[in-house]
Amino acid sequence: MDEEENRTPFIIELLRRFATVFTLAILTMTLSGKFIFWLYPDTQHESALFAFGSGLPYNVILQISMLALILAVLVELVFSEHSKIKVRFIFRYFLLLFGTLLFTAIFSVVFNWISINDPLAWLGFVLASVVCFSIAIGSTFLLLKLQGKKYNKLLAEYKARQLKP
Repeated sequence: MDEEENRTPFIIELLRRFATVFTLAILTMTLSGKFIFWLYPDTQHESALFAFGSGLPYNVILQISMLALILAVLVELVFSEHSKIKVRFIFRYFLLLFGTLLFTAIFSVVFNWISINDPLAWLGFVLASVVCFSIAIGSTFLLLKLQGKKYNKLLAEYKARQLKP
């Protein structure tokens, strides 16, 4: 069987990534919005994200879906088996981090998610993004290391069985 036949089609992978990014974005923005609104009730007039104070407006959900589609394409281009980008794993994460920051910043300015004149909000945005990506990178490396140990152990056991007469 040819390796090409075993690949998941690009559009299916893209839809999976879109659904994941969109769901995580909605949950993250909703939970952070609730938390921020709880701490600072006046924020409902500061950003289009919290216009009603009780949830995300419909137009913001559509904006998030557009951003999620762009980020899903970015993730698919950087990490998928269809990708032509051949760089180290850590550089892929940095590429994804900078792409995410760039596209999210563009959407934040265009749709007034974060005020252009509020450097503290932008600092918080950048710090939160870097912290979340750092946690993701750390957990991914830990998972890969644990899987590597597991597979090395299995390989050693297999070799030991092969050497026995």
